[in-house]
Amino acid sequence: MRDWCQLSKQIDIAAGYFEVGALLALDSEWQKVAKIRILFGDEVSKRTKRAFESAVRAATERLDQSLETEKKKNPFLSGTEAIVEALRSGQIECRTYRKDKFHAKAYITHANLDIVGSSALVGSSNFTLPGLTENVELNVQITGTPVAVLQEWYEEHWEEAEDVTPEILKTFERHTRPYLPFEVYSRSLQQYFLGHEETVSEWEQSGSRIFPVLARYQKDGYGGLLKRADRYGGAFLCDGVGLGKTFIGLMLIERFAVHEKKNVALFVPKSAKEPVWERELSKRLPDVFKGYSRLKIFSHTDLMRDKMAEELEQVAAEADVIIIDEAHHFRNTGTKGEDSGDRQSRYWKLFDIAAGKQMFLLTATPINNRLTDFQHMVELFTQKQTDHFAGGTLGIHSLPGYIRQLEKRIEEEIYGGKDDDELIFDDAETSIRLAADPLFDALVVQRSRSYVKESMRREGDGEVMFPEPREPTVAEYSVRQTYGKLLDMVAEAFHKSDPLFVLGVYNPLAYYMGDTEEAGTALEIGRLKQVVALIRTNFLKRFESSADAFKQSCWRLLFKLLAWMEVNAETDHEKARLDRWKRQHAKLLSHNPDKDLFSDEDEEDLVSPELLAKWDKLDRDKFDVGKLFDHTLQDLDQITDFLNELENFKPSQDLKLKKLVQLLTKDPVLSKHKVLIFSEFSDTARYIAQQLREAGIEGVGQIDSGTSGKRVDLIQRFAPYYNESSSGALGNKEIRVLVATDVLSEGLNLQDATRLINYDLHWNPVRLMQRIGRVDRRMNPEIEARIVTDHPDQKELRGTVAYWNFLPPDDLDDLLRLYGRVAHKTLRISKTLGIEGKKLLREDDDYEDLRNFNEAYQGQESPDEKLHLEWQDLIKEFPDLEAQLNAMPNGIFSGKEHIKPGTRAVFFCYARPAHDRLASEREGEDIWSTEAGDVQWYLYDVASERIVEDAPRIIDAIRCRPDTPRLVEMDQPKLSDIRTKIEKHIAKTFLRKVQAPVGVKPELRAWMELN
Repeated sequence: MRDWCQLSKQIDIAAGYFEVGALLALDSEWQKVAKIRILFGDEVSKRTKRAFESAVRAATERLDQSLETEKKKNPFLSGTEAIVEALRSGQIECRTYRKDKFHAKAYITHANLDIVGSSALVGSSNFTLPGLTENVELNVQITGTPVAVLQEWYEEHWEEAEDVTPEILKTFERHTRPYLPFEVYSRSLQQYFLGHEETVSEWEQSGSRIFPVLARYQKDGYGGLLKRADRYGGAFLCDGVGLGKTFIGLMLIERFAVHEKKNVALFVPKSAKEPVWERELSKRLPDVFKGYSRLKIFSHTDLMRDKMAEELEQVAAEADVIIIDEAHHFRNTGTKGEDSGDRQSRYWKLFDIAAGKQMFLLTATPINNRLTDFQHMVELFTQKQTDHFAGGTLGIHSLPGYIRQLEKRIEEEIYGGKDDDELIFDDAETSIRLAADPLFDALVVQRSRSYVKESMRREGDGEVMFPEPREPTVAEYSVRQTYGKLLDMVAEAFHKSDPLFVLGVYNPLAYYMGDTEEAGTALEIGRLKQVVALIRTNFLKRFESSADAFKQSCWRLLFKLLAWMEVNAETDHEKARLDRWKRQHAKLLSHNPDKDLFSDEDEEDLVSPELLAKWDKLDRDKFDVGKLFDHTLQDLDQITDFLNELENFKPSQDLKLKKLVQLLTKDPVLSKHKVLIFSEFSDTARYIAQQLREAGIEGVGQIDSGTSGKRVDLIQRFAPYYNESSSGALGNKEIRVLVATDVLSEGLNLQDATRLINYDLHWNPVRLMQRIGRVDRRMNPEIEARIVTDHPDQKELRGTVAYWNFLPPDDLDDLLRLYGRVAHKTLRISKTLGIEGKKLLREDDDYEDLRNFNEAYQGQESPDEKLHLEWQDLIKEFPDLEAQLNAMPNGIFSGKEHIKPGTRAVFFCYARPAHDRLASEREGEDIWSTEAGDVQWYLYDVASERIVEDAPRIIDAIRCRPDTPRLVEMDQPKLSDIRTKIEKHIAKTFLRKVQAPVGVKPELRAWMELN
């Protein structure tokens, strides 16, 4: 072919297809030929009305792929400029033959001199680089008269073929045109987020019912969940309270149950099953919810119900996808129940069901106390396979080891690694560090409230409807004036050298007479100590909450201890002592306490399962039962002292209750409008509700874990507008004041109310956020308009949220000291908020703590969120931009001025490959792809040779506008050399970590010199 190019004025080529490598291999020779005609086949066997488009697409896609391949070794496509010019001038002409399948291969030359004559090659070689240089091919050379017959055949097919030169030219120009800096910048942003989110399909755009009603941030979140779950088998949605996680959950249900025809199991809190999920499903996806469906809905508590065992076994056998709402309820593992004989916890029941299923976990609070909270939830879908994240883009070979190191690193960064500082995982500073962690980024979709507000504002999804939170108000009262002598009794009991409630019955190993190592592991000994600490802490919390809650706790414990003594009183002396004690306290014991005394309260972290245990008889050869009997009798005496004192306590003495009544009758807002009152304990909630009714306050409702069938009715009566009703529809049954436990603090829409009261000290800031999130949620403009129309007096209140915290400022330090003694840790608590903070706060720290809490609650926009807002702005300002970027090839290059004068750098946007879990399962072999991987930015500083990999730190260097001039100064060999260094860096730092096979390489999506 090279020889013929020197002698020929025209070459006619017939081939199956056309690739750039063939012409580049003939570079500097083919230019000597005046005319080159290339006739190739269609490779599309079906004859359709769109056949020409199909043929053109097939031809250009093949050429496009050959150009992409060429760029890997020839990044600037040297040699293609001449091909582009030849296509423009007509020197090269291309046609595709579609009449029949075209499979011919022939090369016909027309010499410059007639005496030389024409020659031809006919055989197997396609017009490709391998066809001309590498493959075993067989071609026959023809000269003389037969060439004329061959030429006649060529002309006949050329005439019947269709011109595709313009399309071929466009394909070349797409790769070779000088791209602008703005195009590299915007494509790099697009690719960065494509690495985090699934692309939207035609079904979402036109077939889905839910997708059109989602805001932009919800669509992005849904795409992010799909991408993460495809890679790792599970994903977390951890948007803040009140940001519409339910709607993203509905979108997942529709995607899997309707579109993909998969079986879905949904696990939700009992309190949210009917009023939230069932209502939304029946309204928005009625076909999924009613009748035969691929969706089954369970409440978390169903996992522990024997009568649900058969249905749950069916889920284990047939479900493809599991979605868990308020997934933080599965952060503690509990008892496995295999060998110990203990009842299996709901965590382990779900663990067994989840094997082999894709899982989506929805929670605003993935971490409550330690990073192991998150680890336990992750292990539901990794099935405790420690190296589950060794593949993908993470290269984590031990999840527990990684979590330990991460926790240690964050502690050192924030507190300097001091042992006496307990890490608080819900403070803003820690959240920012976690957001930047590769594991969290790979598994968690989490957007702050401030990001959502800004995203909706920029997107123009209507007015941004979030209420404006007011600073909290402290409702002051005096514990001492309320309880008097009882406070001193509690304080004295807790300060004894053998403190109140030795509770030896819950820690029998403390009375073991042999080697405790024989009796149980160190872990078991520690667990029993924690049980005792939990029970004693619970008593103190209940004391602060209300006299009634404290009284009920005393009664419960009294009867449990008596039950233990009945079982273990063996000697005549012990039986006589027990009998005498019961006779001495016969009057007290004759009282019939609350009929719900032993109700199995389903309140998270409040009542330990150990409290409900049945007592076994202890072996006296191994345990000092006599000593334990003495201690238990002392505990009973202490409890009866409390109960006798409580008998004298009347609600009229309760200054805390009086303060609440005063607020609800005198405050200009709380006396007229809806208010939600939270207590941690059912006993307190019932007590408050009863006393408020007796005080003449109308429209009082009450919900706790014991409220059964009427719960949905109560929620609708309190918040009719946000629960498909209205004041007019309810008539006089509407509730104005709703008293509730934290069973109501998750997942419900109670935005009809704008005022909230925390009646107890909230020791856990996570709970506070969940409580506030019941009323501080994204508002619906239509519902808001209806409320104001029906209730004009609420106009000034709508769009605001205020809350009150009941705190005893004068007695707070005493209570904290008691708590610290009981829980064996320093409590960090704010006198304004009553939540944990980073320090023991002084009075003048209050404002600072409030600011810190607001940051944690609203969330600071993370660096990645700011990048996402920037991308959102671009596609809003330039509506056609995304389509233009989708049409661009890989490896586009440009250059611009560096933002720092005198500095030279090169920017790269690479798609990094990962093990494709789904494709590998489908094909039965290991497959690696960039679709399963991520997109990473790199900035190479020419002078220092330093490489920066953090996109938020790089963005300023590449940001530009459409009119930013293209400026390319570095020579191409230098740029190619830098690119090689970056690819070696990726191989060393990333491909080795994820153990990528030989031959698996990253793809360059865009790059730019900065000079």
